[in-house]
Amino acid sequence: MSRYHSEQAESFRQILIAVAKGKHGAKDMTREQAKEALTFLFSREARPEQVGAFLTAMRFKGAKWEEMAGFLEAMEAHATLIRPRVSGLLNVNGPYDGRKKALNLSLPTAIVMAAAGVPVIMHSGSDLPPKDGVTTGSILEQLGVSAYKEPEAVEKDIEQKGFGHLASVKYLHGVESLKPIRQVLFYRSFLHASEVMLNPAGAEFSMVGAAHDTFLERFAKTQGERGVRRVLAVQGLDGTDELPMHEVAALRYENGRGESYTLSPTHFGLNELAHIPCPDVAESAKRIEGVLAGEDQALVNAVIYNAGVRLQLVEKCDKIADGIEMARELIKSGRAKEKLEELRRG
Repeated sequence: MSRYHSEQAESFRQILIAVAKGKHGAKDMTREQAKEALTFLFSREARPEQVGAFLTAMRFKGAKWEEMAGFLEAMEAHATLIRPRVSGLLNVNGPYDGRKKALNLSLPTAIVMAAAGVPVIMHSGSDLPPKDGVTTGSILEQLGVSAYKEPEAVEKDIEQKGFGHLASVKYLHGVESLKPIRQVLFYRSFLHASEVMLNPAGAEFSMVGAAHDTFLERFAKTQGERGVRRVLAVQGLDGTDELPMHEVAALRYENGRGESYTLSPTHFGLNELAHIPCPDVAESAKRIEGVLAGEDQALVNAVIYNAGVRLQLVEKCDKIADGIEMARELIKSGRAKEKLEELRRG
């Protein structure tokens, strides 16, 4: 015991021994143990070697939903959360740590949603390996919208304008403390998945993405069992909440039950389309501004499809097809572009 500085350090050592035995030999943690382990890693007592060892061990073992719930509790305990006074809030994040291959669809879709009167909270981080891509925050800044406001200012934005963006560097203090270590590991860890499952504003509705359809129920259940009334998990672009213009797996979770189905733009009279390139921040912002002005029909279709699914999720309409037409009219009438201009003003 003399080699360890505290009971917490000794407890973490025992947990690490149990999980660091490979995919078949590792033991699962309880929810409380997962919370305890990550809480220790957020502390000043944790050493970089311990952080790297735990992230690597969990990469091989994989996290069960109870463990994910524990990780989320630890993350939220070391975060500045907000509670905007709005009803029907939608929680989304898009490409959390950036993307290189395809244009960010979650951001323009969120602006369309806000134009429809649906309050939206977006949260995202900075670029991290292995993607090191264009982030939501960098696009917002390029569009002239402040992306790095303090949490209380974001809360006010949601209440007054129907849209707010929480940057991890401003609110997710524990996870941000591990960023220097994550930058040199060059692989995705359970922290990547945990970040997208956060609900930092206490939203009633949430849309979350997963890279593989086998993860959909785990992700949706984790959010649903932690207070989100209705969750839609999709096998989205690069594992995000963004629907590509082809068929994907989806799962809706509500009242303790999940329902699996597929979503495709062809179900609603829209053509399939290859991923729209995302060359850099400036071009991404230019194309997003263009779609909100109705100037790029291929991108308009991708955005109204994503918006239609979200509008139906938050009970703004009964059918996805009706939501698509609602979104189309918001862009055609200029209201989506007006919402962007409103966000730019403050």
